[in-house]
Amino acid sequence: AETGLCQLHHGRLFAERLGPGAMAMELESQAAVKEKDECQERRAEASARSLCIATGMMITAATLVLPSRPAVILAIKGDRAANTMGKMSAAAAVVELLVNPLLGRLCDHHGRKPFMLMAMVSNTFLRAMSTSMQSSIVAQFVDRMLSGAMIFAFQAPAAVAMADLFAKDAIKLGTWSARRDTYLGIGATIGPLIGSKLGTRQSFAASTLIFAATSVYVRLKLPETLSLANRKDFKFEHINPVSFLKLFQNKTLGWLATATALQSFGDTVNLLDLNNIFLIKVLHYGPQELGHFATASGLSAAAGGRVTLHLLKKLQKLNVSALKVSTFFANSMWTAGMVSMGLARRTRHLSFAMFLWTFGQLRSNSLTTYLQTYGAAEGLGRAEIVVATANLLAYVKVLAPLLYSNLFSWAISSNNRPSGLPYFVIAAMTLLAQGSFVLAAP
Repeated sequence: AETGLCQLHHGRLFAERLGPGAMAMELESQAAVKEKDECQERRAEASARSLCIATGMMITAATLVLPSRPAVILAIKGDRAANTMGKMSAAAAVVELLVNPLLGRLCDHHGRKPFMLMAMVSNTFLRAMSTSMQSSIVAQFVDRMLSGAMIFAFQAPAAVAMADLFAKDAIKLGTWSARRDTYLGIGATIGPLIGSKLGTRQSFAASTLIFAATSVYVRLKLPETLSLANRKDFKFEHINPVSFLKLFQNKTLGWLATATALQSFGDTVNLLDLNNIFLIKVLHYGPQELGHFATASGLSAAAGGRVTLHLLKKLQKLNVSALKVSTFFANSMWTAGMVSMGLARRTRHLSFAMFLWTFGQLRSNSLTTYLQTYGAAEGLGRAEIVVATANLLAYVKVLAPLLYSNLFSWAISSNNRPSGLPYFVIAAMTLLAQGSFVLAAP
């Protein structure tokens, strides 16, 4: 109380010395600063919203062909379709592994927007090619390989752009990242739903048109978030195919990176081929049912984004470590969901597994935020952290499809083996990821 009275007394003396005119100018200056900060915050949120919309459009275009492509590959390759699809996914990951370090460095030099635009224009041409040459396995392989890599060539600068906008506020960055993932889920719901209704050739054509529309939206609506002052010189010697090693500079960063890699084995993108072949061989699904499953997966991801947002806000009000608790909850639910999926033999079992998945869809959200925080403390740039993380996950994307296809082929080769074995392996890896996060102690 004495301190408060003393501050009030000194404030009055200061005001008397300044005089009424000077005091008014001081108040006006403070009001101007406050208005400028509010304007910048509104601009950042508008830019983040545009990023969310562009992400939703991109993933809608990408997932339109999900119900159709397995049937196309099956018609071309027959019994070898599963191995071919696994090789496609692995090849896409290899391209991503080779290209992303280069794009990451260029992204820090030229900005984020040019590379998001490049990815969408590239996918427009690739999808147009596979639409016009649908019976060619070469065209399908090239489209799947390069367009898959370009999706992540879009996602990486988009994630960095979001970090540019909210770098000083970890909770706000986590919140807007969750919203972007919600739009990702919405797009992943709409795409397969429309694709399953359109049929094979029409779904490929529609995908081409939406990629083109996304290119136009990125060009006209997305701002450049990297200021000229923060741009870095580009040098070829900085390109590093093992840039993920930067994430192992200390114990905390190293365990966070390990947790991220282990979680990634269960990422939806690494499960696409496994899910399709499991549903075809075990539950005897056709293209229509595959479309419904992909739509339900998208709904699960969208709902997961809303759940994560709600959970973060609730935990903040309770004054607990929101990111830590949400990570434990998400990993626990994902583990249970994977076990349930491995045991599924009917659609109702599958529905229960996907219900559990909803609460674990954004389990990497907190890890991404922590990697930005602790990476920055070690002197790493925001784009550098995102690219190093993408480089680490690209290795997982090479390994995961090959691991799952071989595990599944081995499991179904005998009636005494569980056909859901790959899902049990993913559940174990998710538990290990939670253990790594605990050891990081962020």
